Amino acid sequence: MKGKLIALVLLGCASCIGIDKKDAVPRDPMLTLLAGGKLTTTDKSGVPMEKGTMGILALQVGEKQTVSLEFFNQFGVRETPTVVWTIEKPTVASITNNEITALTAGTTQIGLSSGGAAASISLTVVGDANAIASVVVTLPPSTSSTTLQLNQTIQLSATAKNINNQTIAGKTFEWFSENSAIVAVSSTGLVTAKADGTAEVHAKSEGVKSNILKFNVGAVAGVRTGTFQSAGGYSTVGSVTVEESGGRLIVKLSSNFQASVALGTFIYLANSTSGGNVKSAGLDLGQWSPGKFEFSAPGVTLNQYKFVVVLCKPAGLTFGFAELKP
Repeated sequence: MKGKLIALVLLGCASCIGIDKKDAVPRDPMLTLLAGGKLTTTDKSGVPMEKGTMGILALQVGEKQTVSLEFFNQFGVRETPTVVWTIEKPTVASITNNEITALTAGTTQIGLSSGGAAASISLTVVGDANAIASVVVTLPPSTSSTTLQLNQTIQLSATAKNINNQTIAGKTFEWFSENSAIVAVSSTGLVTAKADGTAEVHAKSEGVKSNILKFNVGAVAGVRTGTFQSAGGYSTVGSVTVEESGGRLIVKLSSNFQASVALGTFIYLANSTSGGNVKSAGLDLGQWSPGKFEFSAPGVTLNQYKFVVVLCKPAGLTFGFAELKP
């Protein structure tokens, strides 16, 4: 948008000869900014004054301000000025044909000189109050957890902010789930846990994407669980919890865990349930006996193995297994 006219009166020394003289009194070169439009003037102490060599200007991003110039030579005769402009931060504003254009939010000093005189403008650029610079999605104030149980719901909020980090009211939002089969999100930001697993949710407004919230359904972050099923005509019942703690992977069998006992029943971590593969490529946690519910393994990560397997080690037979989720 076109700004109001700024009048600048430049008083300086003329270098040319043959100009009609208004009088014979020489004057000191001086460039003066006159108050006008959005440009106000101050003295060196910051006190507003009618005339001065410093201007203060505030614009919004995209706004323009034209500067009108007048130059009087050392004899008080009006001339067309040749002005040299300088700008401290070209990313904040630009100057073309005596017109200042605000580019990005920030502050900068603008200098101008002519005929040996100089002045300056202190420019502050603020963002468009209605343009969205960021979108922030947050959980309800009453919770900080993104872990949900099956069918649990949670209401998210979205806020649009401008380049000055001010909240913009009245904006509408689109909501997205990266896997709606696990976590669904409504047009109003209501999240519903649909199935075990993880999914990311975010919002958009006017093409600006928000931060991402990652939801875990049916599990606690850093913990995997599984339910045993029998195999090979043998019996295994119960469940298992696997978690990382102190650089070790802790495998906990449920208190109702029971398994067939043969020549030697062992607990393994593996990525297969085939007895031969488990024995050759799995991780032996130790022999199980009734009443033993906990095993551990140093240097093993939470997602390194897919199954907890109950194996008759001497015969290489699988008695049962639990697939770890999520």
